[in-house]
Amino acid sequence: MRIISYNVNGIRAAIKKGFFDWLATNPADVICLQETKATEGDVDVKQLEKLGF
Repeated sequence: MRIISYNVNGIRAAIKKGFFDWLATNPADVICLQETKATEGDVDVKQLEKLGF
C-alpha cells in the first residue's frame, strides 16, 4: 500500500502548477492533502475521478 501526504498550500494553485499531471505519474492507494484552502465547488472532481479517486 502506498500513501502520499502532500501539503499543497492551496489546491487551486497546485492544480495550475500541474498537480493532476503529478498525481497521474505518482499513483497511490491513499492521498492526504493538507491546506487545500478550497471548497468542493472550486475543484473539478471529474479529473480526480478519471485518475481513480
